[in-house]
Amino acid sequence: MISTETFNLLIRLINYVIGIPFLIFGMLGSILTVVVFTRKRSFLRNTSVAYLLAGAIITGLHLPLIYIQTILVYGFNTSLMNTNVAACREHTYLRYVTTVAAISFPCWAAFNQYATTSRDVAFRNRWSSLHFARIVVLCNIIFWILIYIPILFSTDIIHGVCVFKPCAYTTFNTFVFTPLVYGLGPAAVFILSTRGTIKNLRSNFTHNANERLTIQVRRMLLPQLIILAISGIPFGFQGIYLSMTSYIQKDAWRIALENFIGQIILIFYHFNYVFTFYIYVLMSSEVRKILNRQILKVTRFNKIIPTDAAKENSMILRPVQAATSKPKF
Repeated sequence: MISTETFNLLIRLINYVIGIPFLIFGMLGSILTVVVFTRKRSFLRNTSVAYLLAGAIITGLHLPLIYIQTILVYGFNTSLMNTNVAACREHTYLRYVTTVAAISFPCWAAFNQYATTSRDVAFRNRWSSLHFARIVVLCNIIFWILIYIPILFSTDIIHGVCVFKPCAYTTFNTFVFTPLVYGLGPAAVFILSTRGTIKNLRSNFTHNANERLTIQVRRMLLPQLIILAISGIPFGFQGIYLSMTSYIQKDAWRIALENFIGQIILIFYHFNYVFTFYIYVLMSSEVRKILNRQILKVTRFNKIIPTDAAKENSMILRPVQAATSKPKF
């Protein structure tokens, strides 16, 4: 049987070997997603891309603000949020807001795919316009900022750990809201939107002028939604198990085992933030083309062109030709 010390060592190694590279590749992917999506006009005019771009921006905030703290806690056994109440509440609040906001945008993009393929012109124009997408992005962020305000009053440091205090909101958030938002909700949106999109595509109706880009966006979105739906279920229901067993006396081995399993679930869930851009690169030739173009621009800008110093600094001496005509007096 694996000992407690081995579990604790594995937890630290997970954060060293996987957590830190995840953080680096995830932040790099977020930056590159913004760069690629803002370099092509057809991308900027695509409503699904507008949602994916917003998700990349939120991910770029989530990873340095939240994931660094997780690595510090489980990898280096140090964290401000476990020693300062204000930092504890701020960290928990931002963790929920940025996490849910980031995963909600791919769900909106899935719904947009269904709306853009609808035969109902009024429905399509109302729900798949770029103006509507921009409003949704803004309202979506504001909604999650407001909906999670109770977290600021429901978290505290208990026994040296930043956790939720026992209260009605904690029970509702653990048993209802979190499983719905992280697991059941995204899975339902993915299944219903994908099913509706496939049904619409099977009809002999096409209206999109840029069909090639639309197909590539759909191919980019599908693997992202599958990962989101699968990884969200264990992540969303983990809190229920911890809450139901919080009153049980646990020895050090069981605590270490639960922490280890929790780290595996957390790593798997962060696939949504780390590998999104690389899925885009794999599934879209347009993304690869723009990325190659940007790389060439950077390499050409930084390239040092050698010059022939001898030629640049040399003086060309030309003989003065003698006058061929006689001077006139």
